[in-house]
Amino acid sequence: MGMAASQVRLLQLTSRKNTIGYQLQNLSLQKTALSRDMQRVTRNYQEALNTKTLKWSNNAGVSYVDLSYANLMRPGSANKNNPYLITNGDGKVVLDSKYQQYAEMISPDGKAGGDWESNRTQILASLTGISSEKIDAAFASNAALDAAAEKVNSLQEEGDKLKEPVNNDTAVQFFKRAGNVTVNTIPYNIGSLYNSASTWTNLGNASTASSTLTNILNGIANNMKNYLTDEDYANFTEACKNYMDDNGHYFGGTSEADRQGLESGIAGIKKDGDNYTVNMKIILDTILGSYESASVVDGQDSYGDTSMGTRVYYTRDKNSVEWQNWKASHDAWQAEYDAAVEEYNAAVDSDNQALTSEEESNINFYEKLFTAIAEKGWVANSQIEDNDYLNNMLQNNQYYITTMEEQTDSDGKSYFEYSQDIASNFENVFSVNDTDAQNEALINYEYEKSVINEKETRIDTRMQNLETEQSAINEMIKGIETVRNDNTERTFGIFA
Repeated sequence: MGMAASQVRLLQLTSRKNTIGYQLQNLSLQKTALSRDMQRVTRNYQEALNTKTLKWSNNAGVSYVDLSYANLMRPGSANKNNPYLITNGDGKVVLDSKYQQYAEMISPDGKAGGDWESNRTQILASLTGISSEKIDAAFASNAALDAAAEKVNSLQEEGDKLKEPVNNDTAVQFFKRAGNVTVNTIPYNIGSLYNSASTWTNLGNASTASSTLTNILNGIANNMKNYLTDEDYANFTEACKNYMDDNGHYFGGTSEADRQGLESGIAGIKKDGDNYTVNMKIILDTILGSYESASVVDGQDSYGDTSMGTRVYYTRDKNSVEWQNWKASHDAWQAEYDAAVEEYNAAVDSDNQALTSEEESNINFYEKLFTAIAEKGWVANSQIEDNDYLNNMLQNNQYYITTMEEQTDSDGKSYFEYSQDIASNFENVFSVNDTDAQNEALINYEYEKSVINEKETRIDTRMQNLETEQSAINEMIKGIETVRNDNTERTFGIFA
């Protein structure tokens, strides 16, 4: 090859080498950009793995359902047929288009204080599919039930004011009311005998003593009838009978246990020769203990303790004018109260037949919902049924979950109390990993990574080819320069 031709070829190869160098540099920059893209894709995927979503749970987070508009604002198993209001920062209820058409009937401009009562039957009939006639009949039945219940409660309050004149008797006063009991022409002053702890009264031989004590106790019970309620009288009479059943064996008893018991007088009975003596203080205290126990079992308010700790027994003098006047008033009240209870029970039966349990549950749901719409006002949002949108609005505190609980004021009127505690305290609302977002992020990550890897593979292949070509060009340039240098030296050698 001549020197001119060699020079041209060298220039061509040098130009190509420079072009390859530029292309390699450009491809290297592309790889750097792909590396940045991969970092971005990885970062986005990591962020998606940390994405949270709000879920609804009725079992403390054991299982979840979507925190959707339907699960909160429509009757169903998730909300247990109880509305959980979606409200905005002004406290207004956020509605979809379905509810909006009914809300406009209550408050056309969405302001609080709308007219729910006038539109109630029409709206409920449309939403539940129950006829207007059936709904009106159910409301009438429910109103009758409320009126009957109010009458019963009012009479109950009146009855509470009819306080029976009752005495708080100590044990001494209690038995003093028993007065005298005469057995076999012998008078026994019960109050005096009870108040004489050391007195032992001779009642005769075993048969006579047993009969006499039985008659004394029966006489006491009979005399106390005028001072005790029917239930207390029955308990006291039974206590007297129980005493004789438990201790009558001492009269004529010959066992060692009988002998020891008579000697100690533990039951209030002793033997004196062939006769038997009794201590009425011990006997009557034993009966009082049995009487108290029976009162506790029956749930009777028969006795109590004063602030000083003194045990007292409740009695009344049924012969007194004061008690007779109370009895007349109480009997009249009782008759009226019984009639009111009967009326209430009839109203309950009628109300139970007005609607099925499902119908009643659905009506109660919409009653609460539209009462809230009337009281709090409303706004419409067509996006509210999109779960992702609702979740974002709730997580960003643009919307809130509000509960409503029925309360009663001091005048007995019902009202609703609104609260956002259910969301802030996570009672039913839980923040959990968004598996849908994570799965979608994984798909996007794998796809974008494959695209980047494919581009990177093509770049690597292109760079490898260029580097191979560059190496070959370097060898060719080196060969041309060697030949050129040899020719130059030879030429100078000829003319030297």
